[in-house]
Amino acid sequence: MAGLEFLPEVHRYRYKDPVTQRLRYATASITTVCNTKSQAQMDKIMETKHIWEPRGNTVHHCMELFSIGKTCDPGDYSEWVEPLVNHKLWERWTPIANELRMVDYRYGIAGSCDVIIQHNETGEQVLADFKTQSRKDSTAYDIKPQLGGYLSLIDQCYGKHLNISRCFGIWSRPGDVEITVYNSEDCITAYLAARDIYLRNRPDW
Repeated sequence: MAGLEFLPEVHRYRYKDPVTQRLRYATASITTVCNTKSQAQMDKIMETKHIWEPRGNTVHHCMELFSIGKTCDPGDYSEWVEPLVNHKLWERWTPIANELRMVDYRYGIAGSCDVIIQHNETGEQVLADFKTQSRKDSTAYDIKPQLGGYLSLIDQCYGKHLNISRCFGIWSRPGDVEITVYNSEDCITAYLAARDIYLRNRPDW
């Protein structure tokens, strides 16, 4: 998206205000808006950041390259990457966009979706999000609010060019892949509820 950039060193989005043409920082990401975990829960998660962050970054990077027909050396994470790139999903679906950076100008909320795929025969378009988990017996969790957030941004930024019918959660585990399917309206409803809570608690200054 023109005028929007992600600054990895501070993990924030910066965009050009369409009215004033001034550079502004997004006040929140989709992930932040949808986060309902307590501080204690977040502290516990951050204790293992050195494990899940490089794994997630590698898998996402490899799948981004895969989406444009390139290969990636997964290094220590081949157990997660190889089942993904060899999955039968890609026999019927083709990536048409990945890592779309988007912003909601009204609320200053930004985010980047993983990939949008299109069915080879019907032309159906689906938003898909990659999730990595540490064990083969891990279970999928609810990601509807996050998916709904990306749907909301897609509608605002690319609504004239994309028509998303459903959402997929693509769960990457050692030697295994699971795909969960979500109704778009359910995702939007979940996101709007999360956004309402976020906006009520956000300071006005």
